Amino acid sequence: MRKLFNKRKAKETAEISDQDTSVQEASALDAETVPVKLPFYRSWIPWKGDSRGEIIRKSVCLVALCVFLVSAFMLVSELVIQPAQADKTTNDLKKIYYQDNTSTSSSTTSSAAPERDASGRLIKFVELQKINADIKGWVRIQNTIIDYPVLQSTTATPEYYLKRDYNKAYTKYGSIFLDARCNVLKPAVTQRNNILYGHSMQDGRMFAALLNFGQMNVYKASPLVSFDTITDPAKWKIISVFKTNTTADQGKIFDYLKTDFKNDSDYMNFIYQVRIRSMIQTPVDFKPTDKIITLSTCSYEFDGFRTVVVARRVRDGETETVDTAEAQLNAKVLYPDCWYRKNGGKAPTWPDTYEKAKKQGLIDWDAK
Repeated sequence: MRKLFNKRKAKETAEISDQDTSVQEASALDAETVPVKLPFYRSWIPWKGDSRGEIIRKSVCLVALCVFLVSAFMLVSELVIQPAQADKTTNDLKKIYYQDNTSTSSSTTSSAAPERDASGRLIKFVELQKINADIKGWVRIQNTIIDYPVLQSTTATPEYYLKRDYNKAYTKYGSIFLDARCNVLKPAVTQRNNILYGHSMQDGRMFAALLNFGQMNVYKASPLVSFDTITDPAKWKIISVFKTNTTADQGKIFDYLKTDFKNDSDYMNFIYQVRIRSMIQTPVDFKPTDKIITLSTCSYEFDGFRTVVVARRVRDGETETVDTAEAQLNAKVLYPDCWYRKNGGKAPTWPDTYEKAKKQGLIDWDAK
């Protein structure tokens, strides 16, 4: 009887054991079929136990993600951050420069003399020069974005402000800066040309607006340049807008960056070369006693090209008004040789000197 009981007990125990094993196997099978949810970073970061192919996939994805993030940051910086910083920098100075615009107008026809300090500086430059003594002027062209301080470095570092703002901090926009050879206080008898440089930024800032001045409608909207130095407010009438090369392989180089001239003949021959190159014949006369400013910026028709705007100072007692209806497109524009090689045609024939052109009656801008 006892043996029969033990035998039955053993059988029951075996059946229970078989049931437990089946349950464990079923659980293990279920565990294999249910996917394990891993942390999101495990999909991007190579991990111990990953196959070689998986490691390569994750590595490529990580590199692509880094490139995307860096590119996105650079794009935002290029299109948003840097332009905003450049605008803020300029606007900070504008608030100072224009804070008393009524008493410091640059108009040459105003009967009220501009306010000056004991040293002869215009009052509106006093605070600016406390910020940076290299601020030597202000240039503005109505109906354009051009409205900037003019900086000037020394002849030892003439392009110091090419990539720096008035705080001397790096910026791709740089500053509008005066040729280091120029002295705004020097008598006009010996120095008759002040040269201003500025970048032509693709977003339209700095001197980019100059690129369009060969178009008649643009010129007519803005025939005047306002350029005040620290001691001398003045307006300037545009007399020429031209394109020029800076490398000899594109044609003979015209030295438009002259600041001093030997005599009146040397000066008038320079003006003659400036005007026969102009895309627009402006209705502004000229005489040897006139002083000019030259605005130069990079142009992109050819490597190293420049767009140049030249303007002469409004004379004492002369009206600032320009009869732009009299302006005409120049039918005989003298371009560099590379222009004709690319666009066809040939260079027009002009006498080689101002005196010869005048004798032949080709000069209609000579002041009587």
